[in-house]
Amino acid sequence: MKKTLNYLKYISIFLIAELMLTFITSLLNLLGLNSGITTIILLICNIIIFFILSYKNASFWKKNGLIEGLIMGLMFIILMFLIKIILFDNKLYISTLIYYLILLITSIFASLIGVNKKSK
Repeated sequence: MKKTLNYLKYISIFLIAELMLTFITSLLNLLGLNSGITTIILLICNIIIFFILSYKNASFWKKNGLIEGLIMGLMFIILMFLIKIILFDNKLYISTLIYYLILLITSIFASLIGVNKKSK
């Protein structure tokens, strides 16, 4: 039960962060910023979000960094994928798969760091 509540906490934080990030990048697009630049901003911010949330989750549990990173990353990616399919389009491109793979690797890497960090 404790693990489920912890995952739900991070999922809700993730959804709020994604909502804010989408709002900010939409404003940047409306202000005339190139969509290529906003895509890069979105990628960098998503990498940071994945890293922070996976790091915090793994440092809380202090075990199984690889598994925790894989679980967190897959949960976030499945949410992103479902939102993309439901709200936008149902096409899956190779660039989208690479994007999700980068985010999954980031999540795993952050969890491995979170588990192995030294306590003060």
